[in-house]
Amino acid sequence: MKIFLPMVLVSIFIFQIMNATLVGSAYIYAPAVLTSVNKGSLTIFYLNVTTGNGNISISGPSSVGSSTLQSAEEGAAYACSYLGLNKSDYNFYYTISDKNVSVSGPSGGLAFTLDAISALSHKPLLHDFTLTGTINLDGTVGPIGGIYDKVAAAKQHGLVFMLVPHVENGSMQDLIYYLAQQTFNIPLVEVANVSQAMQFATGASSPTWLNYSIYSNYYVNELPYANLTCENCYLGSFQNLTSFTFNFTNNTIENIPNNYYGAKSVFEKDMSEYASIAQKGYLYTAADFSFLLFPQAFMLEHSSNVTNASASSLISNVSSFCSSLVPPQLTNTNYEYVIGGELRQEFGSITAGNAATMLNESETSDGILESIYTAGEAYGWCLAAQDMYSIASNMSGRPVISSGLEPYASELINSASKYGSNLYSQSALNFYNEGNYPAAIYSATYAKIFGNSVMPNYNASQYLAIESKLIGNSTYGIWPNQFAKSSQFYMQEYYITKNLSDLQAAYSLALLASNLSSANKLISNSFVYANASTSSLQCTGISSQVTELSNQVQQIYSILFVMVIILFAILVILLVYLIKLPCQTVQKIAENKNIIKKASNKRR
Repeated sequence: MKIFLPMVLVSIFIFQIMNATLVGSAYIYAPAVLTSVNKGSLTIFYLNVTTGNGNISISGPSSVGSSTLQSAEEGAAYACSYLGLNKSDYNFYYTISDKNVSVSGPSGGLAFTLDAISALSHKPLLHDFTLTGTINLDGTVGPIGGIYDKVAAAKQHGLVFMLVPHVENGSMQDLIYYLAQQTFNIPLVEVANVSQAMQFATGASSPTWLNYSIYSNYYVNELPYANLTCENCYLGSFQNLTSFTFNFTNNTIENIPNNYYGAKSVFEKDMSEYASIAQKGYLYTAADFSFLLFPQAFMLEHSSNVTNASASSLISNVSSFCSSLVPPQLTNTNYEYVIGGELRQEFGSITAGNAATMLNESETSDGILESIYTAGEAYGWCLAAQDMYSIASNMSGRPVISSGLEPYASELINSASKYGSNLYSQSALNFYNEGNYPAAIYSATYAKIFGNSVMPNYNASQYLAIESKLIGNSTYGIWPNQFAKSSQFYMQEYYITKNLSDLQAAYSLALLASNLSSANKLISNSFVYANASTSSLQCTGISSQVTELSNQVQQIYSILFVMVIILFAILVILLVYLIKLPCQTVQKIAENKNIIKKASNKRR
């Protein structure tokens, strides 16, 4: 206030000279981020409103970006609309306390708006809080970035709460809100519109702490036991994989620091429910839920030192771990686990690369946190790959190589390409270029189904009928079996919730199950048993050479086989001819003798 009052007095004097009448004044704390150093700073938005003609100006910084000026104009316009006033009757003179810096970005929109409402209505604002958020013409508050650094600045200046835009529960931004709140011990209050923000800004409502909760009730007690059977399934091995996924997620949850106790307890509750789902036989569904929880726990576990250096080291370690994995020899019994592991290792490697790119491009600590989360996703993929390789190594079977799959893999990749590039299509192309056609077929199948975001316009009865038919075609192999069971899981959820999105999830999974069942038949029928010299070869790195060599050898064998048959036929013909020739000669001589004898008898 010591700074504010002299500025008001000076402004009044200036307005009197300009023949304008001061209508009201206000100020509010607004955070900003110095992107060059990933550091938050706290500024003050001052506002003097006078009679005028609708003019809006911003002074203070060395330069003001067009997006900032536009947000001030929208804030003033909505404030007048909110109060039922005509904006053209007033001038708005904003002053930002940051001097000798460039200010840009629309995240001050909510602050500009509340300043204008306070100045026009003479409702004083509290000065123990800060806020951030864009403003829309309808008064809704839009998303922003740099929240971690902004909360850090609020903490440094002793403010007691902060208003932030409302975001989707369980989203990345929601997780960053919770992490920043708990790290700096300042309640973050989500507001969806200006009316809600004014309640807290004027003290009409008291701030409450944000809770991070992604718990969902899946009605496990009403869930029937999964009873689908399949050919060539190794259910015990998949139970091992589910348990392994549970273990690495539970261990990470256990390592979450105590200041995130609220989220930690919710995660533990989630895992308990997932265990119940697994007990009902929906192993993939339970493992998938656990897997999706893992990067969130991973981000909280590694949130104590949010710096570029620490995040870079973490991402590098994850990338090295992914690169260190080596798949076992492919056999006629373990191929689903080898291919499944190869997919996840490739997913992990690509995702780790994405995390590194994200970190290099980050301008705020939010970006660093997102790169840590993405590194967690990559680590989860590669942990799953590691266990699948372990399972595959312990399964019996004869070493095999695949043959003749290239045309189908190429066709499938081209079919999936119309849905754009994604993790699955990128992996499929990588596998194809390496000559690993079984893995390329699997990845392209994922890309074809999950890359298409447009769901068929079916009603509930149609979805249920089609899904039941697809599930009936998903009998060959453990992955089709588990995806089909997961489809049944969502169908059961629909019977309780009547939510069409559950049926759409069931449809995608049933389609995936059916397609993978067909792919398994194709892949297993392509196997050629490897001899002793090839059984020691690893599937990756040299799979292209092995497949190509196998194709060439088969072609040579086929040509030689045809040539041998032809030569043998020629030999048989020659032998027959040679055998017949003496016989014909003897017969001819005998005939000649008979002729001579008959002639002699006649002469006698």
